Amino acid sequence: MDSKENPKILIVTTPIRPIPTEFPPLGSLSIISSLNKAGFSNTEFYNIDLLRPHYQEVLDHIQESKPDILGISAVVSTAYEYSKRLSLDIKKLLPQTTIILGGNMGASAEIILKKTGVDFVCTGEGEQVMVEFISNWLTAKSKRDFESLKGWSFLNEDGEMVLTPYADSLPAEDIYDIDWSILEDLDQMEYFISSHETAIKDYSFSHDTRSYEPHRSDKTMARIPTTKGCVARCTFCHRWDKGIRFIPVPVVMDRIDYFIEKFNIGFIRVVDENFGSNKKWLLEFKEEMKKRDLLWSVGGMRVSTITPEMIKMMKEAGCTSIFYGMETGSKKMLEIMEKVTTIEQNKNTVKWMAENDMFTIVQLIVGMPGETQETVSETTEFVNYFVEQSPKTDPNALSINFAQALPGTPLYEVARGKGLIGQSIDEEEKYLIAISDRDARDGETTVNFTDYPKIYLEKWKFDLSNSARNAYIKKWGKKNYYDIVLNSHRFKGLDQKKNEDSGYFAEPARAQENSLGLTEKKKIELASDVVSDTVHDIKDEIRITDNKIPSLFSLLKKKKISQIATFYPQLFWSTRKFSLVFIFLNEWRKSGTIYAIKMAASAIKWKLDQMFIKISIKPDDEQVFSLRKALRKKMFPVISTDNPVMEKLRLGR
Repeated sequence: MDSKENPKILIVTTPIRPIPTEFPPLGSLSIISSLNKAGFSNTEFYNIDLLRPHYQEVLDHIQESKPDILGISAVVSTAYEYSKRLSLDIKKLLPQTTIILGGNMGASAEIILKKTGVDFVCTGEGEQVMVEFISNWLTAKSKRDFESLKGWSFLNEDGEMVLTPYADSLPAEDIYDIDWSILEDLDQMEYFISSHETAIKDYSFSHDTRSYEPHRSDKTMARIPTTKGCVARCTFCHRWDKGIRFIPVPVVMDRIDYFIEKFNIGFIRVVDENFGSNKKWLLEFKEEMKKRDLLWSVGGMRVSTITPEMIKMMKEAGCTSIFYGMETGSKKMLEIMEKVTTIEQNKNTVKWMAENDMFTIVQLIVGMPGETQETVSETTEFVNYFVEQSPKTDPNALSINFAQALPGTPLYEVARGKGLIGQSIDEEEKYLIAISDRDARDGETTVNFTDYPKIYLEKWKFDLSNSARNAYIKKWGKKNYYDIVLNSHRFKGLDQKKNEDSGYFAEPARAQENSLGLTEKKKIELASDVVSDTVHDIKDEIRITDNKIPSLFSLLKKKKISQIATFYPQLFWSTRKFSLVFIFLNEWRKSGTIYAIKMAASAIKWKLDQMFIKISIKPDDEQVFSLRKALRKKMFPVISTDNPVMEKLRLGR
């Protein structure tokens, strides 16, 4: 490693979802900003997630750049396949380039270091850690010289894995201290500042009449974080951050004022995971937001935090919507998830939101260990309760994801312990490749943690949505239902232009049937030879004219199964006894004959076993357990081949 005065550093993103996200690449931008402040100004940002170039173009760009250090931002484990291919190819083209990987995918450090072209894995926040790494890299003679640095994993000269202690957390005021000129210089800022037209179609704002006030007619929308981390430790959620840090309100306001002055924003999506748990901070934030006459939404808040008074206070300060990770309507499943919340809190929250005419979406996770028909029925009752609170509630606006086992979580380790994910490095990698480029709503690669055949997971998801629509119609009538549907931002105005949907919420995105709707300004080529591009089957849009629903024939012709359920809900409700048949046919259409037949065969075998071998599903009270406690008590077989160095990463933070 030769000494260099000013190394060339290239930071690249990886494709996250099937279409480019409008969520700013905060991690990459924070690291580049930190490097620039430290004097390492020879940095470049290549936003592959946004640009979606042909894969060969990516290689050509990096080879032409000839970076001394290539940093790959892999914020989710589903980026594994792309990261592996990229790092191996770059290592062949530029063998002297040091390749670093950061992001939550680093929880699989051993696999990454042994199976890809990555030299070092960052195991936490990268801002200060990267500065220290580069400073050390300038004079380092061997891998041994990196063992004193915090926040890294790598293979030493003998091929043994090294995991250094976690680095200290950044001070709250330094979190996301971003130099936005990085994107401006690349002419990419426009992709992350949404137009007024997009803002008022956004779920967060479209339901609030204040969004259409004349003085907001030219205002744009930005996404801004105010905290980092979470107070909870849900068993399906992986994070590097321990605890939660609130960015001081004056610092947040300085950043918001910058966007107001520079980009004329009037709408803000607060992109936090755990907003408002610090009451003193929230009161100060509320007062400052009132001064600025902004409309804002909250991306993540806990039901154990909220009160009716807080909802009213936030609304008066310009808040239009709050989203919560409620996850389930079953007490048993809440305990398995370790949400540290109650069903009563879930119910109170949706009731209080409706009473204050505030929009929310119920976000659910189906298929955790211990899930049964009984727990799903309890969740169905909760979903029905949700839609019965207000005629303004869209019963189609449910976000239903399958439990997805991600490295660094108790759920992943339970899957390994039960043999649902292979226990060797090769088998673990096979799983990471299988989930690459997949959303948690994608059932094809979902690990089935339940005692039911996999087709039942799809059935449960179908039944939840089916029941929600029926409960709404029963409570509020058909007229209100179709008024809600026809005025939904997902379908409204589709005779004039295509709709945009980031895919963040599961069911609204599924209802789009993978149709892309980028504006002319945002047309980004999706190359068929890019590993990450899984969505190229762009079907015809559903057109709504004269406020009339599409005919059943037109929907069948275009194979718009989700839209049939939306526009003809009573058809599916009256035939719900045949839902397994519908699921089978839909899986056949979506995933192919072989997959559908295997799914059906598994269900038939399960049913026969129940009938003749008397296999039964255990009652709820016999299966309530904490996944984290189960791991501590060695309730699952110990994997003797595990590298002990990996234990800390496997447990998460």
